[in-house]
Amino acid sequence: PAFDREAWDSLADGKGQPPAGAKITAGFDGARRRDGTALVGCEMETGHLFVLGYWQKPGDADDDWEVPEGEVDQVVDHMMDTWDVFRFYGDPPFWESALDRWAGKYGAEKVVRWWTNRIKATAIAMRAFKNDMVDGRMSHDGDEKLAEHIGNAIRQETRMRENDEPLWVIRKDSRDSPRKIDLAMATVLAWKARGDAISTGALKTKKRRVASF
Repeated sequence: PAFDREAWDSLADGKGQPPAGAKITAGFDGARRRDGTALVGCEMETGHLFVLGYWQKPGDADDDWEVPEGEVDQVVDHMMDTWDVFRFYGDPPFWESALDRWAGKYGAEKVVRWWTNRIKATAIAMRAFKNDMVDGRMSHDGDEKLAEHIGNAIRQETRMRENDEPLWVIRKDSRDSPRKIDLAMATVLAWKARGDAISTGALKTKKRRVASF
């Protein structure tokens, strides 16, 4: 496994979603038919992760079933209307047009295409997420499906190294496996977006000007 399921479970705090107006980041990873589609948020100040939406083909659905894009749009709109979304990273495959539409509506500086097929960048994001998980720098809403996907993620070594350490990404245990990992990937993207946002100074508060007499 890529991640320690027990370590992840220990970080559940039962707080659910942050209050309206909180500054957050988000991650999106999706397919259309074979795999699921996931949207995860992260409160910037606290590092609290929470599931906003997940869509997966029902067991009794027809072969032509497809993720209902209208529902995904509604959840994205709800997220943007409810919280102060500073940065939203989305993996583009199968959702290029939707990401373009969301960027056009909410701003390209906010809705950003983040390609997970960039192996080195993705591997570094994975390492940072795992290290911060082990160090207890995050919390989450205890969503059972997300915990399942964290546990399903398999570590896949790459041929790259950094600081003499092997770099790795995540994958399913097989191409057609029913053990999905989409929520795990969306969570890593939300966490990466938070780290990048903090590095820009997004959590800084303006100093009050004290009048002198």
